Amino acid sequence: MAANRGREGRLKLEHAGLYPGLQAGTWLPVEALIRHVTDLIHRDRSKAQLISGPRLLHEEHFEFRGRSARPDGLPPGATRLIDSGIDPDATGASPASAERPGSPRKGTSS
Repeated sequence: MAANRGREGRLKLEHAGLYPGLQAGTWLPVEALIRHVTDLIHRDRSKAQLISGPRLLHEEHFEFRGRSARPDGLPPGATRLIDSGIDPDATGASPASAERPGSPRKGTSS
């Protein structure tokens, strides 16, 4: 299991009914929240759009605190892995060489 990176989240009380098994108001590592939300989605795919947004942890449903160590290889202005254009499955790839599936191919120089 990966070590926690320091970022925590807590479920807002008004959204507690959407997330059975999570106690509203309790700070948890974001990794634990992500696991819980993905488990809920796998159990009932019809809830996926209701409990997740552009990011897996719906920003209107959770509060966040703390900071995570910046993953190696992210461009300076990107705050999240998805902002960088890096394929999360590409290991050891630099931002310039990695492509996201379905993304237009960027020009290359020799």
